[in-house]
Amino acid sequence: MPHPNNKPIIVLIPGAFHLPHHYHDVTHPLSLLGHPILSTPLTCCGPTPSSVPLDATPTTDADAIHALLLPLLDAGRSAILVAHSYGSRVATACIQGQTTAERAARGLPGGIIGAVWIAGFAFPARGKNILGGDGEMPVGGDGVVKDGLISLTEGAKGVFYSDVAAEVAEEAFRGLCKFKSHASETAVPGFVEREIAVPKMYILCEEDKAVLPDFQERMVEVGGFDRVVRLRSGHSPFLSVPGEVVEAIVGFCGEVAGV
Repeated sequence: MPHPNNKPIIVLIPGAFHLPHHYHDVTHPLSLLGHPILSTPLTCCGPTPSSVPLDATPTTDADAIHALLLPLLDAGRSAILVAHSYGSRVATACIQGQTTAERAARGLPGGIIGAVWIAGFAFPARGKNILGGDGEMPVGGDGVVKDGLISLTEGAKGVFYSDVAAEVAEEAFRGLCKFKSHASETAVPGFVEREIAVPKMYILCEEDKAVLPDFQERMVEVGGFDRVVRLRSGHSPFLSVPGEVVEAIVGFCGEVAGV
């Protein structure tokens, strides 16, 4: 039976190095509107080298979310995934087999009813890299790879937070995880975005310096997104224009859940 609270759970999946607290200006207003919020730190990121499993991949991160989400779906809840940047890779792994239709076919209640990417990724084919090839893609210029881990240089602050006040950027950067598994960057997917069989919306950040807008346009096409919202924002609209992000998510919830 459907759960008596008809507001879908918002599952907020952070981007690389980020933590749930970075998204407070989006998740808090959504919670005030009655949406339960589920968010957990990424398994592939951590504050120290020893805190990060070297073999952590998007699938590992998805497993950690499933441990929290699946009991709620089993109780009849519906959920919408909202994923930022790298978090979209985790969301794709999370959604496979867990839509309402897929679960109903197995006699299970609840399920995922929609997905929102914020400057996220879309892979062209299973088992291939982001460009559709077989080679390992290089890590971006603001990441340093050593001993199976990626760490950020100071230059990442200006890339992630290019359009927020200096003190906001400094606080956000100081609160990041310091390390990320290289395996999470190089893993290829076993399921891709175009195969996602629920409504999916892409929030395209038109002034992004981390995932360039032209590349995001390509991701929209590759992933077969049926809704696109364009924001005049850098890579972190949850800090620069959180009200617009909330508005987009609320509108999407209204379309797919009728609430």
